[in-house]
Amino acid sequence: MIINQNTLHEPKLLIEIESFTKRIIDDGLKRKDLPELVRLLDAFEQIYSCNYIYTDYIGLFEFLSNYEFYGLKQIQDGQYTYASLLGISDWLLAYYSSQFKIHKSKVLSDIRQYKYRVKERLNKLRFFNEILFNRYSRNLVVRVDLKYQIDKQNLVDIEIFNQHVRKLCNRMANKHYCFKNLKFYVWCLEQAPLGGYHVHLYLIYDGSKSTHDCKLAKWVGRLWMDKITEGLGYYWNCHTSKGADEDRNYVAVNTVNDQVETNPNYLNGLGMIERKDPRGLERLEAVYSYFACLTSEKIDQRLRVRVKGMKAFGYSQLI
Repeated sequence: MIINQNTLHEPKLLIEIESFTKRIIDDGLKRKDLPELVRLLDAFEQIYSCNYIYTDYIGLFEFLSNYEFYGLKQIQDGQYTYASLLGISDWLLAYYSSQFKIHKSKVLSDIRQYKYRVKERLNKLRFFNEILFNRYSRNLVVRVDLKYQIDKQNLVDIEIFNQHVRKLCNRMANKHYCFKNLKFYVWCLEQAPLGGYHVHLYLIYDGSKSTHDCKLAKWVGRLWMDKITEGLGYYWNCHTSKGADEDRNYVAVNTVNDQVETNPNYLNGLGMIERKDPRGLERLEAVYSYFACLTSEKIDQRLRVRVKGMKAFGYSQLI
């Protein structure tokens, strides 16, 4: 099993850096802030990679660490540290404070671009779903969230997360195991505040061949846990509103004829949805619209760092 070799919780550290950077932009850099700045710079040094892409607030912090604070970096006890920042002059303190504010426009630009891309998602998802339901009379809709166990999130950095996501996408593309009758899929990568990286999946199966939506969600979750992440993973079955530990013994009951009466997922736009059912299609739109949501809560879950070439959102070709 490949695990993060750093002792730091990378996602949590990035949230700390973002919170600090926001505060300094708004309030300015004070001398009392320097110990925290040194701590964050030292910690960022451990997780930083030139192969990563950092955005908005983290991107600003990366820029300042590489171009403004770099000259203050020294080796102490075999490790790099920015401790010499603690003794800077008032003039230099004021200069560094101004650098946070000067580059605020780049941060806001990154966030505007992120919001624009998210808005574009909805148009794409609506278009693809319309094609699918024009092409097939019924489709089985499955939603599952793939996460990491709370006590193991510190073992997963963005590099390892990227490897796991690539394995997952390879399995979906090749229709492996629980993806056998898959017609279309969407994935979205996020970072929970004070938590870990996770994947939201939206899967549409051939409704003439697959009928057990709850069971499929469970299979996908177990594949993530056992095969892809090798024990680091966890999942949330959106069809049962249960996590991996509670979902183990759940047995799905779902047939085409009795879905409205016995399948509560139908009321949420999940499960078997038929082309001739406008109510089901309306609820379906609410399901995939989650991937294009711009509430403050969802914006706070955006991915702050990516490996070069890594996408935060993607979808398959239609079959």
